[in-house]
Amino acid sequence: MKESAFLLWILAAVLSEKRLLQQVIVLDSLGYSRWQCLNWLLLPSVAPSLAMAMLAIVAWSLSVVDVAIILGPGNPPTLAVISWQWLTQGDADQQTKGALASLLLMLLLAAYVLLSYLLWRSWRRTIPRVDGIRKPATPLLPGTTLASFLPLTGVLCVVLLAILADQSTINSEALINSLTMGLVATFIALLLLLLWLEWGAQRRQLWLWLPILLPALPLVAGQYTLALWLNLDGSWTAVVWGHLLWVMPWMLFILQPAWQRIDSRLILIAQTLGWSRAKIFFYVKCPLMLRPVLIAFAVGFSVSIAQYMPTLWLGAGRFPTLTTEAVALSSGGSNGILAAQALWQLLLPLIIFALTALVAKWVGYVRQGIR
Repeated sequence: MKESAFLLWILAAVLSEKRLLQQVIVLDSLGYSRWQCLNWLLLPSVAPSLAMAMLAIVAWSLSVVDVAIILGPGNPPTLAVISWQWLTQGDADQQTKGALASLLLMLLLAAYVLLSYLLWRSWRRTIPRVDGIRKPATPLLPGTTLASFLPLTGVLCVVLLAILADQSTINSEALINSLTMGLVATFIALLLLLLWLEWGAQRRQLWLWLPILLPALPLVAGQYTLALWLNLDGSWTAVVWGHLLWVMPWMLFILQPAWQRIDSRLILIAQTLGWSRAKIFFYVKCPLMLRPVLIAFAVGFSVSIAQYMPTLWLGAGRFPTLTTEAVALSSGGSNGILAAQALWQLLLPLIIFALTALVAKWVGYVRQGIR
């Protein structure tokens, strides 16, 4: 349920609304059902674009610690929690066991990639060629009921948290830290990514995807070791740097496909007018990228809010956030205080998502050509 909204957000950025509508109209006019439209048109065109996102979600699910501590079984715990506990021990033998468990997480991820690829190839072979046979349209798809149920469960969770929350006990320091760190990390990531897309080397981009394609535990341990070596542990700068490692690739998921879809003819016309590369970037590409930039900003902020291990390790516990406080309160204490922390952890990204969606909708009405 947590990642379904993110996938819908990614789909909104990947799909071209006008082109998809035209293709669906053509298939409807030929008498194909909704299931055929989904199976023959939507999935084959969208699945390759979602491959990286799905891989990132699986990598996050394998290595997530905070959610597993709060919701997961305590006995036995998940492999990520066991690895986290071993890595935080002072004994060298325990830390070695934690490192080996992290490698096992990477092997599990590799096995998932192989299995998913084989399933994708098998499914592609089952898609028949379009032979013109007309079938009556089906009113609903099998997953429609489930798709309607998932948002309802999210609303029920919000209502339950609002009922249980004790707003008088909210940790204002954690709220301010979460907000400022999220905004600063997202602004820095957005600036760096736009500059990289325009002037960076596009051939060497694999390293940008590694933080979300690999389990988080070994990467956080490496970050912590580097911060100790640079004498940056326990600083606000180190925490923001730790967030950037995950915020940037998640934002790149949205920005790069939109950047590649920019019509090269517009750039050619601007060049014939004698415009410099910087002027083309600011006056042609940036306006066209406004809607994807807003979507990427909201996603990056939500990713920063959810960071637990980088905040705890790199900040040395000196900078409480809504996520770290929620995990700490989950092991005991008042349900009202825990509900208040969790509610604000949900409301902050929700506010950013709502604001960016409203601005994107307004941009779509004002400039329908870049919709």
